[in-house]
Amino acid sequence: MCPKQTSYYGKFFPRYTYLLVVAVLFSACKPEGLINKVKYNGVKYVNTCETFTADINKLIQSNTQSNILKVSEYDNSDFTYYYLEQGQYEIKKDTLYFRLAQDIEYAQYLDKGVAVHVNASYKAVDPIADLEASKSGELGTLVVSREYYVANRKPFFLYKFPLGGKSLEGKQLMLSFAIAKYDKTGNVKQYFCESDAKPIGTAFPACCSATPWQAATLQSSVSMPEVKVKDETYRYDGFTGTIDVMFQESSFKLADDTSFSALLIQAFVEKYKNFGYKIDGVALEGWASPGGKESFNQKLSQKRADALKNALEILNGNIAGLNVAAEGKGEDWERVKLLTEASKLLTAEQKAEVLAIANDGSLTNDQKEAKLRKVKFWTTLVDDVLVKARHTFSIMDFGYAGSENVLKKYEKRLPVASMQLEDVAKTVFRVGGYKEGKDMQKDMAVINEVLTKAATPNLYAIRATYYLANGEYEKAFSDLESASRFRDANSNEYSMSVQGYKVLFADQYSFDQKKELYQSFSDLAQKNPGDRTINFNRAILMDKIGYISGALKEYKDLLEGNTATAANYNNRGVARLKTNMVTEAEADFKAAMQMDPTMAEPVFNLAVVSAYRGLTKSTMEYLDKAVKMNPKYKELIFNNPAFSVMSEDPRFEKYRN
Repeated sequence: MCPKQTSYYGKFFPRYTYLLVVAVLFSACKPEGLINKVKYNGVKYVNTCETFTADINKLIQSNTQSNILKVSEYDNSDFTYYYLEQGQYEIKKDTLYFRLAQDIEYAQYLDKGVAVHVNASYKAVDPIADLEASKSGELGTLVVSREYYVANRKPFFLYKFPLGGKSLEGKQLMLSFAIAKYDKTGNVKQYFCESDAKPIGTAFPACCSATPWQAATLQSSVSMPEVKVKDETYRYDGFTGTIDVMFQESSFKLADDTSFSALLIQAFVEKYKNFGYKIDGVALEGWASPGGKESFNQKLSQKRADALKNALEILNGNIAGLNVAAEGKGEDWERVKLLTEASKLLTAEQKAEVLAIANDGSLTNDQKEAKLRKVKFWTTLVDDVLVKARHTFSIMDFGYAGSENVLKKYEKRLPVASMQLEDVAKTVFRVGGYKEGKDMQKDMAVINEVLTKAATPNLYAIRATYYLANGEYEKAFSDLESASRFRDANSNEYSMSVQGYKVLFADQYSFDQKKELYQSFSDLAQKNPGDRTINFNRAILMDKIGYISGALKEYKDLLEGNTATAANYNNRGVARLKTNMVTEAEADFKAAMQMDPTMAEPVFNLAVVSAYRGLTKSTMEYLDKAVKMNPKYKELIFNNPAFSVMSEDPRFEKYRN
């Protein structure tokens, strides 16, 4: 036990000796790193650097969760909003205000002549430090003395750091704590228990990992240059028409007058010429029915093909001089089978008997014909089936000769006299940008087919609109880049459109991809000085990579000396909110909403601001309006940290449907 200090006073030592001994004895008996002894809430505390350090470590641990957005836990709708809640930050009029979650008990340490020094600094985070002009700096020291704490603890203790014009946008806030003891004149006589500077809270989170405001899916308005897409029309490359010319039994004379049959073919050639199709070739197939010897029927089928060929060759006009191929095919057993199956005069048993003979591979054609002659219904078979197998089949190929683009050839053969073939000849495929309600699969098949034949920048741009509508963004970007490489009058628009869409979907990229895209926009800005669209989208990218100071400077340049747009204000509001300039961000969103009442982005962003402040009534009013304007905003509510507290409110159930 330490001796009483007074027992030595004036008794054994001169006064100066007494002071020396008392100091030695006191330092030997006091706890190491003693700060003071304080009675707080009825408890006596012996405060040391050890206890102080433990409290500071607990404070740091509770306030470094940069992936958590601290939103209001209370419904403040019926109150005028003045105060920040625990873990919330705001910059107003060049002052940083914030409340820490699980703060230290200042009253436990503060005694006469003792103060806690809170030292604030900031630094740029590593991935974007190379972009920042001011990479680090000091904000100064907040001296929390007993007098200061008592004067500022109600309704709660709030940290206030004047910024003095220093830029904190996108920077990480760092805090360190120390104990200072003052003498009677107010000068620091001892400074100790100093902690290391540690990143605090969500005020200025890292750009590249967990960014609370980014997770809140704030809505920026991307400047999208119009893609000049025009409709294109296509016709079939060609088609095949047929005419069947019938003959009498054992004859190669046409059933109708020869010239009449040839003129009929000529008439159809003229008809399809009017639709833009010319006859490219004629193939004549002569056939005989199974009646008589096969060798005789082979010669007969050739004579039938030649008969129609001769009739065609004597005509003038489109067919004159055209290569007409004529070939005798012999007995037409395939047609016999088809006609037998389609017959309405033969019974099912009779059809089966004919087909069994026709399909018997062990028999020659002459043997098949001999067996057919012995059937009891031979006469009916001849009249209803075999007579229709005596013919010359005319196959005419038509090719498109007009000025429009062509697609593939129509594959199916159709009679030249049919309305179906006429419809094929009249068909015009119209290819244009995607619109709601279009048959995407059908249209894409046409576009892909056309692109294999003759690629054009317009076609690539058209297909890109389909990819975008289907969510295949990388394919869309590839097509627009292909379109830009043609170097036509619209190549620059295609290139700018690629960049615009990449900005639009930048949230799906990794940080490195976003930073690379930002660098490409910086290159574009150098090549196109004064292009506001480039600068506008570059500012959005600055925002998305955490380079908020650059984004705000860009918006300032865009707004000064130019006619401000609703998108300008909305996007600046997004950047301001990410650096906790909540009041200024709210003003920007309201200005944007007033300038363009049809713009949904600022309305949704105002819902986020209201949720941050715990204003349930106004949050729902803004969400109702935003969802009505764009139903996709329903999807951004329940996984959104800004609405994490409010989404438990039963009134939010309507947004789940």
